[in-house]
Amino acid sequence: MPNLGFRIDSVRAERYSLEPVPQLSINMNIMFGKPEKRDNNYLLGFVIKIDCIPPVASIDLKGVIMITPLNKDEVKSLEEEFKKGIPYPLILSVYSYTLPLISLLSREMGIPPPIQPPQPPQQPKSPDYHV
Repeated sequence: MPNLGFRIDSVRAERYSLEPVPQLSINMNIMFGKPEKRDNNYLLGFVIKIDCIPPVASIDLKGVIMITPLNKDEVKSLEEEFKKGIPYPLILSVYSYTLPLISLLSREMGIPPPIQPPQPPQQPKSPDYHV
């Protein structure tokens, strides 16, 4: 597993209304930029957007994950994975790293934190065969 480093570049949290709402739905999106190779590592920008329905608050985080492969096999593996998309372990790493900050901001704004991790992309299920 390559070494990971994180950098948070921007944090924005805003509460639009202090009125109590009977039911609050919270949506969280994690978006990634294109992986950028620099020297011996990769830089992968990310944006996390949290919105409420009805719109009482929003949180935006922008940052970068720095991925440093430990050997040439990991470099090849990463490049193959990036061709398919962002590997799910990287998505979970970003979520795990940012969750404490998101939880703190949510608490201070008086909204519940989005605690469910993002789901992996659905793969077509192959039939199970039994003998």
